[in-house]
Amino acid sequence: MNDPPPDGPAGRPLLAAVTLPCGADVDLLLEQVAGGRGTDRDAHQQQCVHCQAALSEFATLWAPVAELAAAPVPAPPGLAAAVMNQIRSHVRDIWYTLEITESGAIRIAARIVAALARDCARMIPGVRVAFGRSTQDTIAARAEKATLGHRHPHAAIGVLGRTAVVDLAVAVTYNDPAHQVARNIQRQVITSLRDQVGLQSVKVNVTVDDILDDDES
Repeated sequence: MNDPPPDGPAGRPLLAAVTLPCGADVDLLLEQVAGGRGTDRDAHQQQCVHCQAALSEFATLWAPVAELAAAPVPAPPGLAAAVMNQIRSHVRDIWYTLEITESGAIRIAARIVAALARDCARMIPGVRVAFGRSTQDTIAARAEKATLGHRHPHAAIGVLGRTAVVDLAVAVTYNDPAHQVARNIQRQVITSLRDQVGLQSVKVNVTVDDILDDDES
């Protein structure tokens, strides 16, 4: 698909709102041609010599741009192989993050990432208890079961490369707005994992499983 020329009637304008003798907006005609719709003429354009001339001329002038936009861009030699090698290195051990530096590889165990997430969540005002798991649905239950099988209880977390998805279940204090507490957990845990672990992409799922009074442990 050809990109339209920069700006246009909404951004005002490409050609300073020039109109044809028939009153047609030249910007709209140019966008029509740039969008590959030069031959899709409405009832007015089918009868108007001014519009027909303009559309034909614009099509000729825009042809080099359309040709360049349609030309396939070949991938550099070896790029696909390099990407596949990187993917293979990331999935070699899914229980560790992986960052490749000039000095070597840095791996951090998923259980460490999960522990940091739990500890960070527990520091949020309004949070009474935080576990690295969720009882939200069967998918979460499977994640927890898989983690337990790896001998890392309460570490329902997925890591790959520099990406992590953390599943947390919390109990909050009565009278604290649960939705706001959950959002605070998300923000703080994401920031903490990026700063302390060097992750680039972090998603935090928070499930509020219980509300406790101040006198409850």
